[in-house]
Amino acid sequence: MPSQHTIPPLLSSHLYSTVPGGSLSFVTSVLGASANWILLRHIYAALKVSNGDQRQDTAVILVSWLHGLDFWKDRARKVGLSFGKSGKVTFIDALESGLGLHQGGIEEVEHLLLEAIDEAKTFSTRVLLILDGIDFLLAATQVCVAAVLDTIWELREHVHATVVSASADFPLIQAQHSPLELNHAAFVMSVAHQARLIWGVRELDTGSARDVSGVLRITRGPAAKEDEEEIGGQAGEDAQELLYFIVGDGSVRVFDRGST
Repeated sequence: MPSQHTIPPLLSSHLYSTVPGGSLSFVTSVLGASANWILLRHIYAALKVSNGDQRQDTAVILVSWLHGLDFWKDRARKVGLSFGKSGKVTFIDALESGLGLHQGGIEEVEHLLLEAIDEAKTFSTRVLLILDGIDFLLAATQVCVAAVLDTIWELREHVHATVVSASADFPLIQAQHSPLELNHAAFVMSVAHQARLIWGVRELDTGSARDVSGVLRITRGPAAKEDEEEIGGQAGEDAQELLYFIVGDGSVRVFDRGST
C-alpha cells in the first residue's frame, strides 16, 4: 500500500504538477545517496496529483541506464504506482537493451524516444520524460558531450517536462584530470545551467545517522529565475537544504534541519 504522504509537504511545490511547460529538472546523486525516490515522486506527482481543479492528463516515459524493470516495479509498487504497457507509465530498459551503446549510438536514443513520445501522445495530452543515468553513455561510449546535450534538448521540444538524473560524485566533478572527468563535469554544468530546479542528494557530512538518510539540496536554476523575470513574479529562495529519511515501506520523510 502507498504511504499516506507519498509526496512530502516540503517537496509538493517543486514537483511536476506545479512546473510550467518545457521545464527541465536536474537530479544529482552520489555513491551512498540514491536519488531514485525523487524520480518516483516526480512520477507520482505527474499521475496522481491534481493541478488546481484539473486532473493531470499525463503519460510518463522512464528511461533508465542504471536499473532494470524489476527494480523500478518493486519501488513503484511501494508508493502506489504500477508500471505496465496498459498504464500511463512506459518503461524503457536502456540497461538491458544497451540503448545508445550499439552502432546507432546517441542517434538511436533520440529516434527510439521520439517514437515513444509520439505513442504516448496518442492517449495523453502531456508527457513527462525521465532520463535516469544518461550520463552513463559518456563513460561507456565515445559519444561527445555536445551530442548528448543536443539529444536532450531535442527531446525536450516534444514533451511537457523533462527530468534528467546524473552522478555528481566528487572525483567526476572536481578532479577533472581524465577525459571522463572533464566530459562528465562539462555535462553536469551544462544541464544545470539549463535546469529550472536542481535536486542534489548527498550523505551527511558528519557520517551516518539512525534517523537521517541524507541531505537534499534544491536549488533554483537559471531557467526559474528567467521565468520569474518574464512574469514579474517575486523571486523565490535560491536554495533550500533539507534532510530526508527513507523508511523501509518506501515512504520518505523530508524535514528541515533541527526538526524532529
